[in-house]
Amino acid sequence: MRKRLLLTSLFMGLILIALVGRLAYIQIGGHEDLSKAASAQQLVSLDGANSRGIIYDRNGTPLVGNHQEYIYIIRKNCFDGETMNALNSLGAEEVPNGDNGYRVFASETYNKRTGDRLIRNSSAYIIEAGRRYGENQSAVHILGYVNPKDSSGASGVELMCDEELSLLNKRIFTTADVKGQILRGRGLSVTTAKDQDSYVKQGVTTTLEAGLQKKVEQLLAEAETSGAAVVLKSKTGEIVASASTPVFDPAKINTYIKSGSSELVNKVTQGEYPPGSVFKIVVAAAALEQGMSLDQTFVCNGSETINGKTVKCKTGGEAGHGTITLKDAFAKSCNCAFIQVGKKVGAEAILDMARNMGLGKTAMEGYPGEKEGNLMTTQQASGAAIANLSIGQGELLMTPLQVAHMTNLVASGGTDPGVHLLLEEVEQSEESQESLSRIISRDAVENLREMMAETMISGSGSGVKADVSMSGKTGSAESHMEGKDVVHGWMTGFVPAEKPEYTITVFMENGQSGSNSAAPVFAKIAQYLSDSESFEQSVDF
Repeated sequence: MRKRLLLTSLFMGLILIALVGRLAYIQIGGHEDLSKAASAQQLVSLDGANSRGIIYDRNGTPLVGNHQEYIYIIRKNCFDGETMNALNSLGAEEVPNGDNGYRVFASETYNKRTGDRLIRNSSAYIIEAGRRYGENQSAVHILGYVNPKDSSGASGVELMCDEELSLLNKRIFTTADVKGQILRGRGLSVTTAKDQDSYVKQGVTTTLEAGLQKKVEQLLAEAETSGAAVVLKSKTGEIVASASTPVFDPAKINTYIKSGSSELVNKVTQGEYPPGSVFKIVVAAAALEQGMSLDQTFVCNGSETINGKTVKCKTGGEAGHGTITLKDAFAKSCNCAFIQVGKKVGAEAILDMARNMGLGKTAMEGYPGEKEGNLMTTQQASGAAIANLSIGQGELLMTPLQVAHMTNLVASGGTDPGVHLLLEEVEQSEESQESLSRIISRDAVENLREMMAETMISGSGSGVKADVSMSGKTGSAESHMEGKDVVHGWMTGFVPAEKPEYTITVFMENGQSGSNSAAPVFAKIAQYLSDSESFEQSVDF
């Protein structure tokens, strides 16, 4: 009996020691861990609100993530027809929230009377939160959109900079009691797996300029056909505007994904089209590098025949241009003369120049979804096919951004500053500006600039005017689209003509001719730059 009492006392003593130890752990060592665990149990996840970093333009103006909306959080067992009617009156739309016992809605407007009714009758919790995209969101194609399922970057800058714009294992929370009822007045908090106590807002700064971006979008929207436009700073290759039509609403991305519509295509970086006569910039550069002079003459009789294949000169009419110099043939976009130029220069030299000018590969490094276009092989350009190569037809395909990059080599003085969309890239590349390798000789660049200036004075671009001197090249490219023969319109060049500061490329889908469709948009962009006194630097070479 005594032995049993002794064992019982010993056992109770051990239990007491264990309880004392556990209490000490709770009060001292384990307090922080247990507090975090308790806090986590009182958190209700709210998917759908904006938790990504802000994307800025070059001047610090937010391009996304600076819009406000109202979030309505309602327990499912408190939701009824009256609740839905109230939310409909506010224009609220449901956002994904998983299966956590709550339904979440968002609206751009708030009505106090309706809000009070939702709180009183449906136990709603209403908060003001950031919205990723605004109504008539600007720069949708170049910035891209996020995946509606997890808010990760899905395209454009959103995908390119997803790591900087998102937080690892990020969640948006609001505090609830042990029964799951949201505690009013606690607000929202954004947390990560590493830190549930603080959140540092992140973001990226692009090279875009918000005002110019909106103007370019407006001009494209006013055009009779869809298209694309891109504007670069000539010295640095910074993209200051990039637009494509038709546009889409990134806040309703599921609608476009399900329909498979073409609105999601960024024509600037993903549209691959025959370049037509804008490719004559490459042909002319190859000819000039071989020593051909601007005064070299050719004869245009209205058509040119090679190995039984006849190509008409659409700008020279039935009779043709007659005897014409290289300079005037470029300005007037004479097909006959340039086919003769191509034969003299040779396909290999033209294709070498094209590759040196960045064609056949992407213009930007790391930008998702950008297309490479297509260059003909030397074999594909042999025989009669030299005619197609010389006037930018055949198997040649280029994106508007590639055309802008190619043009900017002339505007920047023959060296290649690259193409940049993030401001930090430009700051890094400026340090190596002096060591850029020369792509086109100084003499050839000077002659190309003279030819492109003449295009706007007496050639195919002379029909448009602006209060700034312009240099450029128009293009009309035959193609097929949706089973039909179409003619796309191009205009590419730079302003001012004497000391380029901005390179502009405009593409109009089935625009019939570059002179009539793309050139007017080009001139209006040039005029806007002139009116806004955007000219700050000059490119010397």
